[in-house]
Amino acid sequence: MIKLFALRTFRPPDLQPDRLACNWMLISAAMVIGFHFNHLPLWLTAFAASILLWRYFIENHAWQIPHRVIRWLLLLATAVIIFRHYGSFLGRDAGVAYLALLVSLKILEIKSLRDYLLAIFLNYLLVLGALLFSQSFLTGVYALLAVMVTTHAWVRLNRPQPLPQRYTLRLVLTLMLQALPLLLVLYFLFPRIQGSLWGLPHDAYSGRTGMSEEVSPGSINQLNQDDSIAFRVEFDGPPPPARALYWRAFVLSDTDGRRWLRHRGPGDGDDLWRITSASASVSYSIVLEPHNQKWIPTLELPRSAARYTHLTNGYTVEANRPVQELRRYDLSSYLRYSTGPISPYETRHNTSWPLAPSKRVRELVRDWRAQSTNPLVLVKKSLELFSRDPFRYTLSPPLLTGDTLDQFLFETRAGYCEFYAFAFVALMRLNNIPARLVAGYQGGEWNGAGNYLIVRQSDAHAWAEVWLHPQGWTRVDPTAAIAPERIELGAAALRRLQEQGAGIGLLSVDEARRLIAPDILRRLWRNTSLRWDSLNNSWNKWVMAYGPSSQLELLELLGMRAPSWISIVGSMALAITLILLVTAAGWMIHTRHRKQDRAVRLFHKFCRRLQRIGLERQPTEGPSDFARRVIDARDDLREPVNRITKTYITVRYGRSGPAGLSLLRDLVNRFKPHAF
Repeated sequence: MIKLFALRTFRPPDLQPDRLACNWMLISAAMVIGFHFNHLPLWLTAFAASILLWRYFIENHAWQIPHRVIRWLLLLATAVIIFRHYGSFLGRDAGVAYLALLVSLKILEIKSLRDYLLAIFLNYLLVLGALLFSQSFLTGVYALLAVMVTTHAWVRLNRPQPLPQRYTLRLVLTLMLQALPLLLVLYFLFPRIQGSLWGLPHDAYSGRTGMSEEVSPGSINQLNQDDSIAFRVEFDGPPPPARALYWRAFVLSDTDGRRWLRHRGPGDGDDLWRITSASASVSYSIVLEPHNQKWIPTLELPRSAARYTHLTNGYTVEANRPVQELRRYDLSSYLRYSTGPISPYETRHNTSWPLAPSKRVRELVRDWRAQSTNPLVLVKKSLELFSRDPFRYTLSPPLLTGDTLDQFLFETRAGYCEFYAFAFVALMRLNNIPARLVAGYQGGEWNGAGNYLIVRQSDAHAWAEVWLHPQGWTRVDPTAAIAPERIELGAAALRRLQEQGAGIGLLSVDEARRLIAPDILRRLWRNTSLRWDSLNNSWNKWVMAYGPSSQLELLELLGMRAPSWISIVGSMALAITLILLVTAAGWMIHTRHRKQDRAVRLFHKFCRRLQRIGLERQPTEGPSDFARRVIDARDDLREPVNRITKTYITVRYGRSGPAGLSLLRDLVNRFKPHAF
């Protein structure tokens, strides 16, 4: 039978790498698996470390590779344990754990060069797996180092003869620099879409904390101890004062008397366009951390929606998809505004109360209404109730059971923001005044190192809105009446006051600020933390937040109006082709004279050192003639001059490899003749 086609597969030569190359591969594997120390179970990390140590003794102390049966038993046993631990082999956590197991066991059974290279490529894949857990600046730096070490091991494994460490490192850096133009082209021009390019498993978003779209007494306090960053804000100009920094996430108007939920009924989104008057807007950019929900925090009342977002009811903004990756949004908001009239449906909905009030609550409401039915007067009476009676702001309130409103108003009288906002809205509705609860964040920490505001999960806050004629929906924050320190100094200040035993709401803002003033060490730590966060913010702003809107803005800057996927992919392919052609041409030109050029430069360096002691080479003298004349004049230089000259001739005109060039470099660098 005649063979019409012959397929050749790549088969690397069956050469055994030197011991140092194998050790570099083990260092690479240890570094990459160590990358996942916080993500893997402790037993799996210990198992992988034991396997790598076992392989080290195989390479360096002539231990035997375990029998195939033992290796299969190890694989099956650990696979069963992983399945029992995660319940599956699919998903981010289980997949990365299983890949780490395969990497370690593959290294244990390595026999040929093909096995070594496969282990190296699995290491690269495991580095990518780490980016599913974190994309911070520190993670990026560690990933770059891991890639460099892995590439170093890969270069060492592919060289038939050991190379000097300096030459290997330079080759690794050269390879990474050569890949940089392709990396930039793919980063800037690869089509970005809203959401993930492929469907990530559900557990890829585990550990993403943030405010829930359901608020009940005690729910927001779960975030009070969480200092993780919710979002960062850069203002186009000076920032507003702390008391104006109310970040609106969502509005809650549905309630069962304890829980508050978002309302998605008739007229959804209509009230956003009923702004009858407003002050000048404030422009700002938000870099939002992923929280796996759609809400976008906005300062007070948003003027318009950003790209890939839309306006919803309650004057809030939502993303088109859940925010599952770092996103940047350019927004503008009104700090002073009038929302105009209220519809009959909104009036009925925002004055309803699902539970029959207790006797004490009914008597309180009746007394107030007997004195005045003016909504503004009733709002002031509610705030006076919280500030005059023995209510206290505490981060550890007693548990409410039964009739929550009655128990809070007349018995416990202790709580934090959502307790007071909940009670205030309930009292307003019972007085037939439209009111609703707003959840979001208040305040933030100014980072002078980067000129932006840091808003943390611990800044989560709840306040109220009432409809007053003629200005419309008006913010009322009962927390400001009971604990003004929370509004002026932030949530972190309350924790420090409580740690020092100071009563919240009993001190003036200035007294509280002096009491919690940090000492020198704490100020140093804070300044260092803010500078580090500024570095992370730059990374997030210029790297992680580069999404579809940023790409479209860049392409429009480059002259591409309303670019389609086809035009973007075509531009990317053209740029890659040009880079490859330029690289290939440069490589051909460079390699033709690379060895000769380097050798000539080293020989000229050798001649310049002889010229300094009065032995100048004539233009008509060849290397051998010049060497003989130097030796005749200085017999004490016979050995180094002869050796450098012979090595140069071999490298320049012979077939010496990189080792010969490296030897010539060492000889010339050590050659330092002295004049008599």
